[in-house]
Amino acid sequence: MSRVRARKVRYGGEVCGTLNGSPVTLQSALCLHYCSDEVHVGPPYRTGGPFFMTKKAVYFDRTSSFAANYFILPVQDWKGYLAATPYTPFSEPSPTSLAGWGAIGYNRTFPLHPIYQLGVSLVELKDLPHMLTQTRDFLKGIRNIPLTRVPKTVGDFIHDLNNGAVHAGGDYLNLQFGWVPFIQDLVFLSQMKAKLRKKMVWLTNKNGKAVRRKIELDKAEFSENIDRFISEPGSMTPTLPTMLYDSNVVTSYSMPVRRDVYSRIWFSAKYRFYIPELANDPLLLGDHRLLEGELLGLALDPTILYKVTAWSWLLDWFTSVGAVIQNIYLRAKYHVVAEYAYVMCDESHTYSAPGRCTVHTGKASLSSGGNWSGVSRTLSGITTTKYTFHQREVANPYGFGITFASLSAYQWSILAALGLSRGGKHLSPRT
Repeated sequence: MSRVRARKVRYGGEVCGTLNGSPVTLQSALCLHYCSDEVHVGPPYRTGGPFFMTKKAVYFDRTSSFAANYFILPVQDWKGYLAATPYTPFSEPSPTSLAGWGAIGYNRTFPLHPIYQLGVSLVELKDLPHMLTQTRDFLKGIRNIPLTRVPKTVGDFIHDLNNGAVHAGGDYLNLQFGWVPFIQDLVFLSQMKAKLRKKMVWLTNKNGKAVRRKIELDKAEFSENIDRFISEPGSMTPTLPTMLYDSNVVTSYSMPVRRDVYSRIWFSAKYRFYIPELANDPLLLGDHRLLEGELLGLALDPTILYKVTAWSWLLDWFTSVGAVIQNIYLRAKYHVVAEYAYVMCDESHTYSAPGRCTVHTGKASLSSGGNWSGVSRTLSGITTTKYTFHQREVANPYGFGITFASLSAYQWSILAALGLSRGGKHLSPRT
């Protein structure tokens, strides 16, 4: 059962002093605390549901108390303290969208990933002649560099620099995206037999059993300054009568607000898979060439076709298309289901707003010529406005965005075969 709880919390607003005997309050901030989640049937509480919480809070930095008595008409008598004025951004932050992150989490934690993509490597061998030609030209260019030649003109010097930059860029790409992967392929081939055997043994031991995975998908922290011009009295709350401020008060000066952002996205899942040929041959005595070819990435499947498509690597920089394709294929091929799968995010945006003003203290009267008996004090502080977001999105056994109502009879049969049953809205996993 879904539930929503929301309340408004007031920060500040308390009495901070008296002016001519009347109470004066700090500026207040009315903030929303909101939580949306699900109540689970239990115990036992085996799985969590979707969760979203947002909270805005303001933490005032209060100064020490002071007294200022102005006994010249109009009389102003103040006793109390001030605080830095809270800052509210023009556009308040919103939570990060988790769309696509679930597919990426699935893809990075799937227990039946190929241990290598030899199929892609074989297709890319077509680039080997070009790599050799470009490397030969690079070595020839180094040999022909006129180390003793001095450019005759500035134009010759710039021409030499441009030519060097163009060739250096191409040679660097040839190294990073050509020779480095090629050498990695050769290293893997030398270790392939041992790694393949290790993977097969692991799959046999985990066949039909629970496999738990957890991975951090993204983490970001940064700070920036937001320009702000404000008067000294305006940077502190409450605002006092003008005669209580020092005569050198600044009416407008730069006082930037510091913004600190923190974000972390992670994924957690518990998988089960079933490979019949391994269940019938726990000692790995049979012929498993088809499965071994799949683990080496030699099968001609949609994942391979996508990876060898031109510019697919660039598309994966901005989307999760490649991850989605591989997830669909592996789930269908090996009957992989998730007893639970969550993608979660913690996020905070903190705005630190400084305040400063110089006030008179003591007494001022006609008999003293309007001079103050006390020393002027500079009061300062930083008030913090913090937005926090916590999110959790939940997948069903076949992925995010899939409902139980859309599952086919075949998919339900796989869940039953793996020992998963449906209890209410959630699975009741086998321990």
